[in-house]
Amino acid sequence: MRLNLSGIINVPGSSVSFDYEPDVSGLVFESVAEFVRPLRASGSVRNTAGVLTLSAEITADLCCVCARCLKEFEKHIQLPCEAVLAESIQNEEESDAYLLDGDEADLDEVLLTAFVLNMDQRFLCREDCKGLCERCGKDLNEGPCGCMQEIDPRLAALSRFLEDE
Repeated sequence: MRLNLSGIINVPGSSVSFDYEPDVSGLVFESVAEFVRPLRASGSVRNTAGVLTLSAEITADLCCVCARCLKEFEKHIQLPCEAVLAESIQNEEESDAYLLDGDEADLDEVLLTAFVLNMDQRFLCREDCKGLCERCGKDLNEGPCGCMQEIDPRLAALSRFLEDE
């Protein structure tokens, strides 16, 4: 979405609001099965003493796959986003500002970049998820699997002492 800022660029103290659903069809995350509800971005761009500052909140409801037990679960994401918009940048390598295109800001560039950079690489259905047994594949959250624990080969000789007693 392109946001026209011509009405606030030269008017300190003014602002313009936005509320829309960015297109996320091109985004692929390994741990996200689908977007349950579309990504939503709402906020404003404010001219504070000649500096254009974007403040927004990005929300989404995702169907995620647990990185340990592979079960699907829903997760609500709420990310704050702050950015500076500028007509020109002196040193692009050291600047966190986004360039304006004339009098317009490309909100998709700013907000989707923030969303991607702040997304977790993997999700857990719960903090204490035990995952799957690496041998039989049983979900260890439902109870122990019955597989015998493998003994470290370096300590196998010591196990014979326990058998004798």
